[in-house]
Amino acid sequence: RAKLADACLDVGPYISRTGTSWMSFLTVARVAADREQLWVDYDARVYDIETGERILLTDVFAPDSPAWALLSQAVREQLTAAFPQEEPDAAALDALCRPESLQDAPFTLGAARLTLTYRADALYPGKNTLLHVVLYYPQIRPHMTPRAQAQTDNSRFRMVALTYDDGGARSYTMNVLSRLRLGAASATFFVVGKNIAQNHDTLCRQQDAGFSVQSHGYYHIYSYDMDVQDAFDWKQRFADELSAVTGVPPTLMRAPGGSDDFYAENGIGYPLIHWSLSSADSGNDAYRQIAQRVIYRIVDGDIVLMHDINKGAYRYTQSIVEALNRRGFLCVTVQELFADAGVPLMENQVYYGVGPAVEK
Repeated sequence: RAKLADACLDVGPYISRTGTSWMSFLTVARVAADREQLWVDYDARVYDIETGERILLTDVFAPDSPAWALLSQAVREQLTAAFPQEEPDAAALDALCRPESLQDAPFTLGAARLTLTYRADALYPGKNTLLHVVLYYPQIRPHMTPRAQAQTDNSRFRMVALTYDDGGARSYTMNVLSRLRLGAASATFFVVGKNIAQNHDTLCRQQDAGFSVQSHGYYHIYSYDMDVQDAFDWKQRFADELSAVTGVPPTLMRAPGGSDDFYAENGIGYPLIHWSLSSADSGNDAYRQIAQRVIYRIVDGDIVLMHDINKGAYRYTQSIVEALNRRGFLCVTVQELFADAGVPLMENQVYYGVGPAVEK
């Protein structure tokens, strides 16, 4: 009762677009209190905004398309991998993988991915978050209908990955999430592991929206102060704590301070995501200057470094996203950026961006 008395209801759409006229709406309703998410529900729809027609998954794939087998396999594998310490309800999972269930499955289409969304508690009782099954376009576009192939061709747009380090940061991060939602932008958050315990509701909101939540180390310690065994112990601790909250362990890492060599040389086991453009927002509260630096230097394929521990991050996030939308950019996750470019992310390799990205 005490939790419900102090609970906060948040309802809003996360919008993504693809092609010339298809737009997706993932509307999430969530109740949180005492830094915990208590309940979540959602609706996912795709529309042709020129005609008002609702797009169904059967408009994306023909009835005899091999894609249905790919979808079934992805649903089974990705939902089984959620909450690694637990087993999903086998009968419920089987039901979700059936052809008739897949044809009616709620989905969205982004810049480079198709996403099927499910409530976690349908498979894992008591888990109050959403789970997303993601298939990237290069894997499934050959199996799409001609109309869907045309609408998932986003070569006319430029793509960049906005990334945020050092969170979760409670209200600062929540404000950034709201600005990203307003601008129909996605992003990647490199979280410090010691912050997980105090940010369960923040992390669930990021997960529910389909943002990418990744590792920035359990502690924000530079490599010259770190023991190799500690690095691996903290890696496991981070994965255990994050997946217990969101259901999804990290698959990428950004080294604190960008000191990638230590982790690459010692085989940490993650692709290491550096950046090609720094916003220079560390210790800087001049949000207009930060926004202008990014807006006037950004190019296609950039990975942008920002920090959601900056209290003004929501201000320059809004300015950056609005300007990029006007200039024909799509703001995507790191995984989408590389999937769209056809570049596989390999363990223990360092990535600065897509194409001839140079750190700026």
